[in-house]
Amino acid sequence: MQAAEQYLLSEEEYLAAERQQTEKHEWYQGECFAMAGGTRWHNLLASRILAELVRHLDGKKCTPCMADLRLLIEAHGHYVYPDVMVICNEAAYLADDMAKDAEIIVEVLSAGTESYDRGQKFLHYQSVPSLQEYVLVSQNVMQVEIYRRRQDGKWEYERLMRPEDALLFETVGCAVTLEMLYREIPLRTQLK
Repeated sequence: MQAAEQYLLSEEEYLAAERQQTEKHEWYQGECFAMAGGTRWHNLLASRILAELVRHLDGKKCTPCMADLRLLIEAHGHYVYPDVMVICNEAAYLADDMAKDAEIIVEVLSAGTESYDRGQKFLHYQSVPSLQEYVLVSQNVMQVEIYRRRQDGKWEYERLMRPEDALLFETVGCAVTLEMLYREIPLRTQLK
């Protein structure tokens, strides 16, 4: 998603307004940002990841969620809409439209949000207590980046760039190849 416009609202005003409208907004310490829609390729990439997680987690305790479920990053007073997230603890749900914790978060990068998703947003996501995997999926090149939290709290980085590489969600034991993920997606020249 891309930030389109911003304005000020209290947290209570934000939650009340957000539940009444069709457009989504992120909220951070009083500033409200209207989110622009993603491209069809953005949606296809997120949908493929979601579909694989739904298939894999059917009947299990973890639930994959799409961008319509709001995540409260409590430590920063920040409400966001991850493209995909996996929640494994029923206590994480604050309401039917909101959670405060997730084990996996996936963001599909766009030109307008890439630096935000890699920077401040990732720093805020690191304060989410159960978060184990943060995944960044490029739209224009075959590239998936995975940050995994290790036992000591440090983050490990992995970058996938070949069709035969598999995006492995270690937390839930689900894998998807980049070949399947990027099938029919128009890509620019591959990064080196």
